[in-house]
Amino acid sequence: MLHEETVLQYTKEKLLANECNKKRFIELLKKASQKANICVQQAVLDADLRIVNTVISDAPQYDYVRVIGEAIDLLLLLTAIGIDTHGCVTTSALFGQGKNKLISLFLKHEELLNTAETFINPQATTEQVTEAEENVLVTLYGGDPATQSLDELRYHSFVKAAAKTKFNLARLPPTTAAAQLHAMRSYHQVQTWLENENDSLKWGWMHTPSGLFPWKAEKDPVPESLLQCISCTCKKVCTNACRCRKGGLHCSLLCKHWIGQSCENPMTVILDNESEEGDAPAPIYMVDEQLECEAIEL
Repeated sequence: MLHEETVLQYTKEKLLANECNKKRFIELLKKASQKANICVQQAVLDADLRIVNTVISDAPQYDYVRVIGEAIDLLLLLTAIGIDTHGCVTTSALFGQGKNKLISLFLKHEELLNTAETFINPQATTEQVTEAEENVLVTLYGGDPATQSLDELRYHSFVKAAAKTKFNLARLPPTTAAAQLHAMRSYHQVQTWLENENDSLKWGWMHTPSGLFPWKAEKDPVPESLLQCISCTCKKVCTNACRCRKGGLHCSLLCKHWIGQSCENPMTVILDNESEEGDAPAPIYMVDEQLECEAIEL
């Protein structure tokens, strides 16, 4: 019979495979725990459910409660029946941009801390919130919020990335439309933590049969025509092997070595305006990057 002085000669699994040994072990463990002033509750049926229910009922009495166990059912039960009265109830992240990078950004650019304080202001407007987020995101993605908008930075980042053999569109800065909704939901979450109630439907959420669901940006992430763009990596003359020529297209800013008039397969861009004399607009080959950015809405 198993007792406190028993020296095991076999594995734990073999010991507990015997129901009598298992029952005796539980009794010994309970007795030893109570002797050490540990409150013990013995489950009659589902032990995992008993653990979770005890956690929920006793949690208000402590600063925090830690659940230790190996069964995945504990996590599932805590998620399913746990009552969430405070803390983070939503998750939202920018692809490839972790918390550590954001913290480092604030340490390097202390002026952004003042910008971020907008999110703790209970009287902040949507315009103030979205402007604050755009300034932070432009800096996060390596831009200058004083001279660049988020869409402009996204465009220039795309031009650089498109010249590479492989690139992931998800790593581009978000569009202004998407960032605005993200900012609104972030503000709503912060205000919830601060126990300031706001109408979630006015801050980036919508009602669905399954509950609240985040609004998606109505504006497309990129123009369809841009998705279909083909670019080349020709270093000198664009021969018949040029991917642009094969596709029946002119070279553009997306091409790795495009240098305007020096390219033998340049794109022709016509400005939609007329001179005072009414002459037809002439084609140009060197286009100001700002004009190009305005022409392609991202």
